[in-house]
Amino acid sequence: MSKEKQMRTKIAQLKIELKYIKPVIWRRFLVDFSISLDKLHDIIQDVMGWEHAHLYSFYFRKLEYTLHFEDDFADFVEDVENSKKTKLNTLGITPKDQLKYLYDQGDSWEHIIKVEKIYEAPDGITIPHCLEGARNCPPEDCGSFPGYEDIVLSMKKPTSKEAREFIDWLGEPYDPEYFDINEINKILKLKAIAKK
Repeated sequence: MSKEKQMRTKIAQLKIELKYIKPVIWRRFLVDFSISLDKLHDIIQDVMGWEHAHLYSFYFRKLEYTLHFEDDFADFVEDVENSKKTKLNTLGITPKDQLKYLYDQGDSWEHIIKVEKIYEAPDGITIPHCLEGARNCPPEDCGSFPGYEDIVLSMKKPTSKEAREFIDWLGEPYDPEYFDINEINKILKLKAIAKK
């Protein structure tokens, strides 16, 4: 067996936090260190609880990485790279580095991704994998932080007119403390198996 085949896959342990909301909404999770930033976006959507409904960008060392520009025009766009063609392990990141992840340019949900560890994948664990986290992701299209705060406040009085209107719009009551790691890992595992 060659040395390349004997080498185990490298993984990155990442912690993502949604900015400007207290208490913090966060997740700690593992990804293959060689995935594209576009695939990292998909994993973030699943671990956070977003619905893959909007555009996104990553930012690292003064460069933007995104999917929403045409390759034909790439030569005319400065400081923007294609996230589908950029792998996490080609960015030159090391533990303690941070990336910014922006989701939904309308609501502008800013996240900070902290690189905690980079190491060889352990046996018996499906990657990607969520290790821990806290609190529920905001509802999509809720109007950014002010809209989120309105929903959270209204849910404290579930029989109020405002709460009923939000429940009608969302289809169910919103619990800002809800977090189910088993549900997240089930989604990640099913997608990992489907791609094999």
